[in-house]
Amino acid sequence: MKMKKIAVIISACFLVFGCTDYKSQVELLTKEKQNLTAEAAFKDSTIHEFVQGFNEIEANLQEIQQKQNIISRNTQNSELKTSRKARITESIAAINNLMDENRAKIAQLNKKLKSYRGRVAEFDKMVSNLNEQIAAKDQELAQLNEQLMAMNVKVENLNQTVGTLTAEGNEKAQVIEIQTAALHKAYYTTGTSKELVGKQVITKEGGFLGLGKSKELKEDFNSSAFTPIDITKTEKIEISAKDAELVTNHPSDSYKIERNDDKDKDVKDLLITDPEKFWSSSKYLVVVVDK
Repeated sequence: MKMKKIAVIISACFLVFGCTDYKSQVELLTKEKQNLTAEAAFKDSTIHEFVQGFNEIEANLQEIQQKQNIISRNTQNSELKTSRKARITESIAAINNLMDENRAKIAQLNKKLKSYRGRVAEFDKMVSNLNEQIAAKDQELAQLNEQLMAMNVKVENLNQTVGTLTAEGNEKAQVIEIQTAALHKAYYTTGTSKELVGKQVITKEGGFLGLGKSKELKEDFNSSAFTPIDITKTEKIEISAKDAELVTNHPSDSYKIERNDDKDKDVKDLLITDPEKFWSSSKYLVVVVDK
């Protein structure tokens, strides 16, 4: 009886195992295992990419906030200098570049999220929050651009004011230069008594029978007979005559008559020792020489 039961069981086992395709089952299980492994790897890489993308976007947003603070500090002064304007422009350009990077990263994350079969609600929420932050930054950037445009107007007005002041300053400088040159200008002429009378520079008055007449500067003298000089640069005037006499009035202690060392002792130069004092009485010098 026992032997008969054992035989039945063995026969049943043979029937069962004889109908089973072990090779196909092993291949199916292996394929399922590979699929599960690949899916797990895909999930891990996707999650890693999400986390990395979030971190990069948050880092960009922090950098944008820092640059916004820099812009705010530089625009506190109503008079925006050119150097500050350049720094603000650079910061705005950097912010715009970072915002472009953020938008590209968000687009990549959205694309990944749609292709990820095991979509996670938390990831959707995180991406939505990032989109809101970027939208808020766009509004802040628009306000900063408006503020910068206003500052540019102020800078242009300031530049126009500076240009006007510069032009006025140049005109005043030219006037001062002309006035200074006029203050420093004097005139001189030399010649014999006959020559100077002929040039309508001096007159001879008084005396008796042509003797003892005094020489004086004419009231309406001929100014073209004089040579202009800069009194700050002229220390001596060449005479080169046997003798010389000053017709115009100049303090005697403000000049010297220099003579040659030869036996004739001819007059060599008129040396002006105190220019300010010498020209204080008259800006015209007339020297009558005896040749």
